[in-house]
Amino acid sequence: MSTRESTAHRRAVAQRDALLRAMLGPVLCTAPGELRVLNPYWGDLGARFAWNNASFPPGGVEAFGGDVPEDLAALLIELFENAVPEPNQVVTALARHAPCEAVDLLWMLATERATAQEADVLAGMGAEAAALAERAAMGQASNWPADAADDDEFLVRLMGELTVGRAETVPTQETFGGRPGGRRMAVLRLREALGRLTMAAPRGGASAVRLAVRRPAHAAGTQFIGDVLAYFRQREELGAGAPIAVRVADALDEGARLRSSADPWLVVIAHSMGGNIVYDLLSYLRPDLGCDVLVTVGSQVGLFAELGQFPALPAPEDPAHDRAPVPEGVRNWINVFDPVDILSFVISPIFAAGEDYRYSTGRGLLAAHSSYFRLPSFHRRLAERIAALLPAERHV
Repeated sequence: MSTRESTAHRRAVAQRDALLRAMLGPVLCTAPGELRVLNPYWGDLGARFAWNNASFPPGGVEAFGGDVPEDLAALLIELFENAVPEPNQVVTALARHAPCEAVDLLWMLATERATAQEADVLAGMGAEAAALAERAAMGQASNWPADAADDDEFLVRLMGELTVGRAETVPTQETFGGRPGGRRMAVLRLREALGRLTMAAPRGGASAVRLAVRRPAHAAGTQFIGDVLAYFRQREELGAGAPIAVRVADALDEGARLRSSADPWLVVIAHSMGGNIVYDLLSYLRPDLGCDVLVTVGSQVGLFAELGQFPALPAPEDPAHDRAPVPEGVRNWINVFDPVDILSFVISPIFAAGEDYRYSTGRGLLAAHSSYFRLPSFHRRLAERIAALLPAERHV
């Protein structure tokens, strides 16, 4: 395993898979628990920095210290426009005017350090919490605890409304810290999230915080540029045999092979550069592949099409009217972008089919780019859109 596939990356994948199963399982499968999720990790085949990213400018603002991510303080400043509430009322303040944002923030932090088992329980709880928050946003949830005095009371009352894991059986042998993966541990993760918010809320001014987070933003940006260059260099030299292309294509082949009467649909969800890779495969390198729904999230397919990076797409004679064809194997295409995400682009002015949907992560600049799959509301809305596209009849 490469150093890039870190513990944080594995946890993020576990969280994403758990949320996908919780939200998409009932939409895509005829039997509970039948949704298979494949994750072709290709980062170890992408960009490598010969001097270990030493090109980052030296100096900068001194780190805050502690184990609170520097970008969490910046996130709170962006959410509250520099008027951050009292440290123990951050989630409660959000819950009053933006219920879905409150759930997303709490679950995003809780799942960062969760094990795979805990992520499964948190995902189920998050699905319930997201549904309750959406009803509250429409004024249809009298049991939404927006009148809680502080974040601790808010969490206690919210947990009282969620049924996932409530009927846990008592283990025959007590484990230190609670049963791994159970509701108790999931609630502890949520309480940890409240603690991190309390620590981050009173920290420095907006300008200092934004300077402090330059390094993670720089790292994300340079990694993205490096992966773009690595992929297209491989594609130019080796075509369909390029290592990244082969790894992703193998996962698409496997997904098609795993179709069953209980799990009949092949849905491909591609984030960022992954969208470009999947489109390049389906349109040029492996046009024999296909899917029922292609979902590109925070991706650059439209931009790279305009730049002539896809061999399957000729330049338009009349850009005002000509539209590029969608790969024959793609039955439906959803493209999701956040207007704040500087790495996300639309497709509808470029391609003959496919729908653009705007989704606000509530994060800023590069933070938005990595936040989509950490938010329960995103998965809930994705499930609704996919369900609307798939026909009533099932096929294998």
